[in-house]
Amino acid sequence: MTIPDYLLIGHMTRDVLFDGSYAPGGTALYAALTARRLGRRVGVVSARAAIPPDWSADIAVAFAATMDAPIFENRYTPQGRVQLLHADSGVLTLDNVPAAWRSARIVHLAPILAETPEHLVNAFPDALLGMTPQGMMRAWNAPFPAPITYQPWDPPPHVLARIDALVLSIEDVRFDEALAHAYARYCPIVALTRGAAGATLFIYGEPHYIDACPAIERDPTGAGDVFAAALLVRLDETGDPLEAARFAACIAARSVEGVGPGAIPYREDVER
Repeated sequence: MTIPDYLLIGHMTRDVLFDGSYAPGGTALYAALTARRLGRRVGVVSARAAIPPDWSADIAVAFAATMDAPIFENRYTPQGRVQLLHADSGVLTLDNVPAAWRSARIVHLAPILAETPEHLVNAFPDALLGMTPQGMMRAWNAPFPAPITYQPWDPPPHVLARIDALVLSIEDVRFDEALAHAYARYCPIVALTRGAAGATLFIYGEPHYIDACPAIERDPTGAGDVFAAALLVRLDETGDPLEAARFAACIAARSVEGVGPGAIPYREDVER
């Protein structure tokens, strides 16, 4: 089994499509493919899920045997998007992570349904620790299918202080930029992405604007997850948050120019 240097912890999902079929999805899927295409050895810890056709065979996966992937559906109405949950899953613990994987250089907590409890931030003391907290901001109630609603995520300062890089979108915080500022009081690096409008990178609380790279958008799905993985990879390589954010913006822009995870670029494409 591959010993990863980029470890993702978070459920891959089953997404209901408009015709009733299913497609794999989730932050872990998009971030894993990004990290692999940037040359990293990748491992994913998730509930049992289908693997997409363009999955890299050398990405190692440790499925939690007692859990099935959560199932999401997006419905678009005149009042906006409604996200429904058809099935939830369980919480991931350190026991779900193979012992040999726990020394990964980069650990990315990628919850989709609050499945990575906050105490996991202390389980990898020597890693560059990133988090995409979108899944900590979701609430739902049975019976299924159940609408997903927003709930604020208010972690204690010591949790934020241990996270080296926090990546979230303006939609994640319901356009409340003050929330990103609050996280940046304690978290060393906070990236607030805005799609084609660029991003704000907070470095120890100081905001820096990051331009979006020009792109012809065909499918924005997963762009924030691609940005997060590219940021962490480049931050590990250079130690320079601004350079890492510009690199991530370029990777994310390329990823939206095609449909699905197959559009995520390889490093050689980006360098060219």
